[in-house]
Amino acid sequence: MNLFLTSNIISKVLEIDNCNKDVFIEALYKPNIWEKAAPVKSMKVEFISPNVFRSEIIDEVKLTVGNLLNIPIEMTGELVLLDEGEIPQKGRLIKFNVRNNKNIKELEGRIRIKDISLNKTKIGVFVDHFTFSSDFLNLIGKNAGELILRSKITDLLRNLEKFCKKNDLKELLK
Repeated sequence: MNLFLTSNIISKVLEIDNCNKDVFIEALYKPNIWEKAAPVKSMKVEFISPNVFRSEIIDEVKLTVGNLLNIPIEMTGELVLLDEGEIPQKGRLIKFNVRNNKNIKELEGRIRIKDISLNKTKIGVFVDHFTFSSDFLNLIGKNAGELILRSKITDLLRNLEKFCKKNDLKELLK
């Protein structure tokens, strides 16, 4: 199997109002936040250990190559969250990686969470590197794959921001 390793780093940072840092960190370990914020058609999340969740994702990628092309995606895998604790002046650091996913061989990164005020939090998502499986790359292409990942991370943060504007983040702790 041929694999492609990209050295590009993806980084997205957003300041979110009505988002308490401690509540957000607690919500990261609950299915509701992932299911509400995920920029996909449907996502089912089940925590299989306190810091690992298994997800089933159904989505569709739209590409324009001459004509509009809709590529259905069904993906199952696990996301591991490793809390590295609080770093002075920088905020909380949570590393993450994907495992047991046939479309993504490897994806590693980190989430940085820093309180700006009691109800305003800066959230950064940084992908250090990722490796797609060749089957997935052959289907969508390297550049399209990177663009889709960037777009999904941006949309995830924007969906979280929209949720926080209209709702109490504590609702996601249930």
